[in-house]
Amino acid sequence: MKKFLLPVLLLTLVFGCNKDKFQTKPQLSLKSMNGNVIPAGGTLNLVLEFTDKEGDVQDTLFMTRTRINRRGFDIKNNYQFVLPQFPDNKKGEISVDLPQSSYLSLALTPIAIPGSGNRNEPDSLILKFVLRDKAGNKSDTLVVPDIYVIR
Repeated sequence: MKKFLLPVLLLTLVFGCNKDKFQTKPQLSLKSMNGNVIPAGGTLNLVLEFTDKEGDVQDTLFMTRTRINRRGFDIKNNYQFVLPQFPDNKKGEISVDLPQSSYLSLALTPIAIPGSGNRNEPDSLILKFVLRDKAGNKSDTLVVPDIYVIR
């Protein structure tokens, strides 16, 4: 009986300790960013890291930008970035460059800071990202808070 139990126990241990923890639904995390204060005319650079069990992350990255300043308007804008075709990868990085003039500033006139002369209030933003793979599976929402855009 002991001779039979030991191999079964070893097989259970080997197959039970599967190190591949990737899920069918893509996983998205923030690997790095070049800072949270973006100067006038600057660009926010983000590196997002993804994992996906099937390795078919070749569809769309969605971004929602929300302005959260206390004064002025709370405005949401939604963007879709089509990902380029690349070999199937279960893990990889997506570099996102967001120029201030295209994705981080609103078309509204900047709000002046009272009593500061010509200085404008920076826009305070929250960015949210969702990744969709070729099978239509969507990741959880990655939230990047506290982005300040100097205007």
